[in-house]
Parts: sequence; C-alpha cells; structure tokens
Amino acid sequence: MKLSKKGFTLIELLTVVLIIGILTSLALPTYTRSIERSRAVEAMSTIKAINDATYAYYAAHQECPPSFNKLVVDVAGSGQDTNRLVGRMFVYQLGGNVGTAPENRIFGTTCASVTAIRNAGDYQYKIWNPYKSDSGKKRSLACKGENEKSTGICDSLDLLEGNPPVEN
Repeated sequence: MKLSKKGFTLIELLTVVLIIGILTSLALPTYTRSIERSRAVEAMSTIKAINDATYAYYAAHQECPPSFNKLVVDVAGSGQDTNRLVGRMFVYQLGGNVGTAPENRIFGTTCASVTAIRNAGDYQYKIWNPYKSDSGKKRSLACKGENEKSTGICDSLDLLEGNPPVEN
C-alpha cells in the first residue's frame, strides 16, 4: 500500500504563522496612524462646519452664539451642552478656549474660534481654527500634540505648531 503525504508539517505551519506575525507587526503601526490621521481630517472638516454655522448665526443676529444649541450644525454621534459638543472621537469647544485676540476669532466676526480636542489612549492633541502662524506660513488651522505620537499626527497634517490655545 502506498502512503501519500498530504498536508503540511508542523514546522511549515509555524513558519507561515511567524511570517504573518512579523508582517502584521510591521504594518499595524502604519495602519493605526493612518486611521488617526483620517479622524483628524474629519475633525478639521467639522471645525469648518461649526465655524461656518457660527458665521451664519453672527450674520443673522450680530452676536456670537451663546451655545451649540443655537447653531445649525450636525456632528455624527454627538451630544451637546452649552459650550461643548461631544462627538464620537473629539470634543468641540465653542469660544472661551482660544483667547480673544483677533487671530483667534472666526473671520468676519468677533466670535472666538472652535477647538477640537482628542484625548484617547496614545493620541492627545488639539486642533483649532482660525490661526495666525508664527512661522510665516499662512494656515487656517493649527495642531498641538501632547506626546510624540500626537505630535506626529499634527506634523503629518502640516499643522504642527508650538503655541496651543490659551486655556481658561
């Protein structure tokens, strides 16, 4: 009777599992950084939407909105209170967090700009708008990371800045 050898040996299976593990460990940091970068881009578009809604409110009432409840803006997964809008990944703060200097106001208004705050695990950073650059570059957004990974996200978006919003 002829024995046929079908299948793989234990050594061959362990080698394949080891190679898959090595490839995964190399790819995972890049993948998580890409995911976090996309979250930051989403926050940037939300900041723009909130600033546009604030501008519309200001144009209609000639005053800054006292709370998010007065704005016509929808943020996915959000619950809102007076000056904070809690989204799925970020907390958005309306005014009071970035100072009253002209460069910290929404263009064309006297309203302080919006700050998006991310505080989850390895990623802790703030994105705010509008913004006057110290580096001579004209940017409409800035980002300040609290640790190396967060600073890397800000840097990858070309928003890295050393001057965070003034806390109250």
